[in-house]
Amino acid sequence: MRFKITSGLQGILITLVLSTLTSLPLSGANPLFTSESLIRMELRTDFSAIQAERTGTPSYHEGKLIYRPKGGEKITLSVKVMARGNFRLNPANCDFPPLMIDFKKKEVENTIFENQKKLKLVTPCQTEEDVIDEYMIYKMYNQVTDMSLKVRLVRISYFDDGTGKKLFDRYSFFIEDKDQAAVRNNATIKAGTINSASLNRESYLKLAVFQYMIGNIDWHVELRKNIRIIQLKGAPPELYAVPYDFDFSAFVNAEYSKHHGIPEDILVERRKYLGSCYNEKELHEVFEFYREMKPVFESIIKEQKLLTREERLSVLGYVNKFYAIISNGDNIKKQFLSVCEMEGTEAQRHRGSTD
Repeated sequence: MRFKITSGLQGILITLVLSTLTSLPLSGANPLFTSESLIRMELRTDFSAIQAERTGTPSYHEGKLIYRPKGGEKITLSVKVMARGNFRLNPANCDFPPLMIDFKKKEVENTIFENQKKLKLVTPCQTEEDVIDEYMIYKMYNQVTDMSLKVRLVRISYFDDGTGKKLFDRYSFFIEDKDQAAVRNNATIKAGTINSASLNRESYLKLAVFQYMIGNIDWHVELRKNIRIIQLKGAPPELYAVPYDFDFSAFVNAEYSKHHGIPEDILVERRKYLGSCYNEKELHEVFEFYREMKPVFESIIKEQKLLTREERLSVLGYVNKFYAIISNGDNIKKQFLSVCEMEGTEAQRHRGSTD
């Protein structure tokens, strides 16, 4: 297995434009995800009713999404808004729920939301820093592979139609719809039972090592926990795992992800390799790939000015610990070769869903 590092070189070019925040023209199938520029908007709906439904069965509520394109007139879209999720839906865990936004096809034509139907909106569970950290993880994985979900950062003023009052201004981000991600990769969403042995071997190793790097154990292929499976069209029909929901990672280190009674220094190290068994040659090849990606990741983190300098340094320090681990042969044996799982035994590591 030979790992290609061209995506790393491409990533360096991409990250060079992160700081420019230059909007791109509304062209292509999904203009929402063709730019890095921050979108400011308003979201108005009955948030009082949405909050009340968090312990019951969430339903859609009529709302308005309002934004002004650069140099253009204000655009108002009719949308439906619903609370979603599992862990973050529970008001005991989060002050505000993640949302699902349902668009009307005719209204989004010739807007930045053109071709969008339903989109997940990640909102602050407790702090905006957690949102920015998770957003960066998506951007980092976008540079690892196109078999990933794109994201777009927004600054939203949330208005509650139930009380007629403004709730707050918060950074949030939209996540690319899984079906559109599949279409973008000339693929379809794969249903049914899948195990890791069925996946593209190189891609799955990259995924497993990436999850290790960010300190995330909140995923599972066979149980489809925070994983989508896409199948490329053509012969042979290769399968790829696409991850999402990284908020329980040590990279984010959200307060709600810390279990009571466990020292924080242990939680911060939340690194455990959960991938399949690969030989030393394969591991060294993927580690070399990630060494090529290091300046790309550092660029994404350093250029994220919405975080304080101290917060950026903390995240960089955590990532650098990963690079120290993969530079030591004894650590590689201890952290990867001695703990990997044989093909077909993955279902034994079931954990409760935190989506």
